Amino acid sequence: MPAPLQPGTLLIASLALEDPTFLRTVVVLLQYVPDELTLGVVVNRPLGDRARLYPSDELDSLTQGMAKSANLGGMFFQGGPVDPGSLIFLHRVDELGEDATRVHEGLYAGGDLDALRAHSGTAGAAAPRLRFFLGYASWAPGQLEDEINLGAWILAPADVDQVFSEESDLVWQQSLYALGGKYAPMSFIPEDPTLN
Repeated sequence: MPAPLQPGTLLIASLALEDPTFLRTVVVLLQYVPDELTLGVVVNRPLGDRARLYPSDELDSLTQGMAKSANLGGMFFQGGPVDPGSLIFLHRVDELGEDATRVHEGLYAGGDLDALRAHSGTAGAAAPRLRFFLGYASWAPGQLEDEINLGAWILAPADVDQVFSEESDLVWQQSLYALGGKYAPMSFIPEDPTLN
C-alpha cells in the first residue's frame, strides 16, 4: 500500500518520469496542503564540487563554527529547479523543535541556524544531522496527484535516514528496494539500459 501524501513522505521518481531534472531522484515532502502548494526537496543530488560555484563567503557563513572536517560539498544539495538561489535547511536536532518546523518525527526544517551551529555534534555526529538545499520542487493544487496517477512518482513512507544518507548515489535504489514487491527488481535496472 502506498504511503499517504503528507509531510515526510518520500516521492521516488519512477522510470516512467521523463523529466531529466528528476531522473532517479527521491524527494521528501516538506509541505502538503491539497488545495494549496505542495513542496519538497530532492535529497539525493549533492552539489559536491559544484558547491564552489556559489560564493564561498556565503557558504562559509552558513557553516561557520562547524567542524572544519565537515564535508561541505556533501552538506549542500540541489533541492530542486524552483528558485535555485533560495536556501532550505533540514536537520534532526529535536532540541531545536520549538524554533523549527517539524516535518516528521526526527526531521525538522529551518529554525535558528546559530542555535543549530552551537548544538554539540551537529557536524561531528556519526550520521549527518544537517543538510542545506538550494532550490526546491513545488506542485500546484492537483498537479502532484495527477503525476502520481500517471505513474511518475512512487510513494514511500518517511525515512529520515534516507534523507540524511551519506551514500546519496544509492538513495534512489535503496528507497525503491525497501518497498519490496514489484519495486525491488525495478531498483536494479541500470540507468543506461544498454548495460543490462
